Amino acid sequence: MVELEKRQQEIREIFSSFSDPDDKWAFILKLARNHEGMDSNLKEEKFLVQGCAATMYLVPSFENGKVYFKMDTDGGVENPLISRGLGVLALRVYNGLSPEEILSSSPDFFQEIGLTIALSATRANGFASLLKQIYLYARVYAALSLKK
Repeated sequence: MVELEKRQQEIREIFSSFSDPDDKWAFILKLARNHEGMDSNLKEEKFLVQGCAATMYLVPSFENGKVYFKMDTDGGVENPLISRGLGVLALRVYNGLSPEEILSSSPDFFQEIGLTIALSATRANGFASLLKQIYLYARVYAALSLKK
């Protein structure tokens, strides 16, 4: 859990340093533009984030007890930037953690930093769907690792 807390603290510090609310969105847009995305051959229907207004893909993998995600939107770096940036931020928190670490945390962290307050209802629902999908994959991998 130490790694998760460290990541969340770093993001808290970044968000608390913004003096203007627009700085938060500039940061999210920068994350989106700098995200390399994923190969288009991974963009399969089974990896679509259900409930997201943007066409977003979340591809999980499980290696050495850790959950890894690849994420992209159909428009790549061009569109939709806010959704893509929110996805990148979620990956910054959860990527490379064990299923137990993910499941022991609360997605309320994003409310605590004030991220979800200014989102439109559509984006808030999409972001909630992305987080739900991350937690679902973590539950599946936790169950699978218990069977081994």
